[in-house]
Amino acid sequence: MIRVLSVAALLAAVFVPSTSLHAADEDLAPKLRAALVRLHVTSQSWERTAPWKLGRESTRTSRGVVVRPGLILTKSSSVTNQRMIEVSLANSARRYPAKLEHVDRRAGLALVACDDDFLEKTLKPLPIGDPVKLDDEIDLHQLGRDNIPERYTARVIRAIAGSTGLTLQLKTTLSDSGDGQVALNDGKVVGLVTSTYGSRQQANILSVETMRRYLDDFDDDAYNGLPGPGFWTARLLRADLRTYYGLAENQHGIAVTRTVEGRTGHDTLKVGDVILAMDGYDLDDEGKFVHERHGRLDSSYLLSGRRYAGDKIRAKILRDGAEMGVDIHLKGQKPGEKRIPDGYAGSRPQFMVVGGLVLLELTSGSSVSRSPGGVILRRYRERANWDAPTKRKRVIYADRLLQDKSNKGFEGIYHLPVKTVNGIEINEFADVSKALETPEGGFHVFRFEGLHSDFVVPADKLDEINKRIADKYKVTTLKFLSGE
Repeated sequence: MIRVLSVAALLAAVFVPSTSLHAADEDLAPKLRAALVRLHVTSQSWERTAPWKLGRESTRTSRGVVVRPGLILTKSSSVTNQRMIEVSLANSARRYPAKLEHVDRRAGLALVACDDDFLEKTLKPLPIGDPVKLDDEIDLHQLGRDNIPERYTARVIRAIAGSTGLTLQLKTTLSDSGDGQVALNDGKVVGLVTSTYGSRQQANILSVETMRRYLDDFDDDAYNGLPGPGFWTARLLRADLRTYYGLAENQHGIAVTRTVEGRTGHDTLKVGDVILAMDGYDLDDEGKFVHERHGRLDSSYLLSGRRYAGDKIRAKILRDGAEMGVDIHLKGQKPGEKRIPDGYAGSRPQFMVVGGLVLLELTSGSSVSRSPGGVILRRYRERANWDAPTKRKRVIYADRLLQDKSNKGFEGIYHLPVKTVNGIEINEFADVSKALETPEGGFHVFRFEGLHSDFVVPADKLDEINKRIADKYKVTTLKFLSGE
């Protein structure tokens, strides 16, 4: 007898939602409900061009996974400028308070701590798995609409390595934005989704190697972070370059072209050395190596992408025609040591308003124009990792001028680095405060890079000018300097 299926039954048999949990996942389902969370982050940032006031509050949602008792792993971008963090659980609308425990923006990861007893008791960590390899099939899990657990399939199609970690590219059925969905293999965490490309059905995940390094570093008594940059290399893709650096036919590698004092490699490598191998891997003439799981990757991953500051790696180099082994000590670069920091400590920018000048310190995220002064600021930012350490700790610049009758004729001041104030070199904000204590002949004199005219303010009228400008432009405070 031939059975005839109804149209509804036929459609149900053909179109199985990829978001449903399969029967094989029944044992995993309770663990997922106890480990997957949705983060509700209220953020508020200081306005860039008016840093004395806060911008509007905004709320965004992202995902996270419990990886340590009471700790949720998520993307660092999910907690940028956070003011309040709440957590919701599977199949529940209730939100519980949480707080930011730790963040490493270079690594792209953050840890959120449970701030509620019930939440801490209810959530259980998922185990961290082994690295996956090209063509492996994995699952992506998230709390979707109404906080219902959802499952998507994915396959690893490419590995991308760099100085901050390892990213895996997936072909996937996930169409949502990439905001912290967890990748699992055999019920263990193997990655965290950072971005998606819905039209191409692709997603990127931070690999388990990068996640494990971050977590292991956090578990230590002191967080070391990623090694900082230290030396520069050239690819040896031409026969004449290989001859110039003395390579034999069977030798391959990259040439050291510059080292920076006090940073990684300076005490070991010399200009003209050729790095043939690092950390147990042979390099090719493009500076890449073949990884046993992930294929051909960039050697920057060997230097810092999978290592901690303070580690050392063994390298084989060619120097003056002879092969030798050397140890490269990986040195960190703390935020306070960066001339051009990634952002502001505590997310609030330092600033001063003096005679209408809005003074800021240059960061990697500062908006910089293509004006003459902006070109100089761009050069500082581009060379931030190239230049050797000097007494100049920060680049202080005039972002703009709040116009007043006292500063007529200087309307063009815009994105100009401050060179001196009252004859004192400005290497950080503290120098500006110190310089304003000693006027030049009764005047405060600002000199800028990229401007031939001096900006002059009568010292005995500065308080009056500042008050008038503050009232006109609603400047609630004339300065914010950390440590004061």
